[in-house]
Amino acid sequence: MEAWLQNLFGYLPGGASYYLLIGALSFVESLALVGIFVPGSVLIVFAGFMAAHGKGDISTLVAVSAGGAILGDLISYWAGARLGETLRQHRLFRRRQALMARANVFFIEHGGKSVFIGRFVGFLRPFIPFVAGSAHMRPLPFIVWAVTSGLLWGAAYPGLGYVFGASWKLVQLWTGRFSLAIAVLAALFVSNALFWKYLAPRLAKAGRHLWRGISLRWTSFLQKPKVQAFAAAHPALWTFVAERFSLRHGAGLYLTFALAVSTLFAALFGALTWGVFYERLSRLDQSSYTLVQELRHPVSDTFFLIVTSLGNWPVLLMIGALTLLWLILNNRDVSALILVVGTAGGELLVFVLKALFQRPRPAPFFAALQPDSASFPSGHAFVGLVFYGLIVYLLLGGIDNMRGKLALVTGGSFFALTIGLSRIYLGVHWLSDVLAGFALAALWLTFLVTAGEARRRYGGEFPWQRGWMPIRLSSWLKTTILTLAALATLFGVVDYVRTQTAVDRSPPQERR
Repeated sequence: MEAWLQNLFGYLPGGASYYLLIGALSFVESLALVGIFVPGSVLIVFAGFMAAHGKGDISTLVAVSAGGAILGDLISYWAGARLGETLRQHRLFRRRQALMARANVFFIEHGGKSVFIGRFVGFLRPFIPFVAGSAHMRPLPFIVWAVTSGLLWGAAYPGLGYVFGASWKLVQLWTGRFSLAIAVLAALFVSNALFWKYLAPRLAKAGRHLWRGISLRWTSFLQKPKVQAFAAAHPALWTFVAERFSLRHGAGLYLTFALAVSTLFAALFGALTWGVFYERLSRLDQSSYTLVQELRHPVSDTFFLIVTSLGNWPVLLMIGALTLLWLILNNRDVSALILVVGTAGGELLVFVLKALFQRPRPAPFFAALQPDSASFPSGHAFVGLVFYGLIVYLLLGGIDNMRGKLALVTGGSFFALTIGLSRIYLGVHWLSDVLAGFALAALWLTFLVTAGEARRRYGGEFPWQRGWMPIRLSSWLKTTILTLAALATLFGVVDYVRTQTAVDRSPPQERR
């Protein structure tokens, strides 16, 4: 059995509790509306995969999966028949009107067969039984279709995972570990892209909705007689408090919002620190360390050695110098200052924390990679997100369309995540080190971006304020200078990465 599966089994319940969990997943995924938020089908397939490796009995797994699916369909049907109109007016249902409409059309077109077909169509699965109940479909035909489709679904999905799990060793021999490493990278890229394309806009929309609600309540709060009396009695204090929520001041709302976001990242970093030093994450760290050994391959070794070298200080200096030249030629003095002070100050912060915590590193998979510094938090993960995140932020202002901005943010964040992943893959950091490095970097980057935006909006840089511009060069001359500098930087980075990768792959005695 794979080592990572053995570790995973330790986190899961055993006996009847395990089958109850699988049945509950199947049941919840079949419930109206709730099912679209639960990836039950994927988890049921994976449960079949685990059954092939000894976790549970496949026949019992099929039975509880089918039973949960059928029970979920019946309850959704009952809810549609008894509470259909009431539930449709609920806020959660109103937000899913498009999916409900598609389910209605599908039911009208296919009648009773839609109950059977919908069981195997992801977005329809949680809605068709509810729609059938709302349309007052006769109970007996519905039960026949629901039981038939539930039994087939309960056999097919765990069975698919079981067949794949039984041939897992053959799959490993056929694809090799390199393909597994590629699969991990692909999963990371897809997850990152989906976050920025779908989840991030929804979070931003929710934030705007929350802010509108806060603004209305704040306005109402200001009109209260007691508040106005307090403002009149303590004008200096009231002015200070009110300006924290004002858009007219650089230290107003932007700083308040940044403080709130930073508090969340600080809490995350604190939680990770607590988990590390009270050994709550040691099992997770050891499991990920063991899992990485299953992904080792000469090609992926080379890839991650190259990626990790892009977080080394010589590369940062070369790319940073090119970025500073671009900023200075465009009279962006404040941005240049933020890049230098932000990166250097962040590195100093990580150095202090490493010296404070003194966490031992794991044994690296390349002996030549043994660093001298402590493990917690990961400096590469930190600087990967802060330095390259700042460059992405500085480049965003030159892109007009949202598609280009989305591509830049997605690519930049994936690159930073890959640098962090490289440290885990090479065995020079624990998983919790990298997560803490990213949390600390997000905290630091929030401050830096807020400072840049507040200065740009309220104080201005040379491109945004009228007055003296120290450097006045033609566009042609600036382009020529930057092109030559970019070529020199590219040559320097490639030469360094090539040399460093060869050194890192060599045994320690060859390095001397």
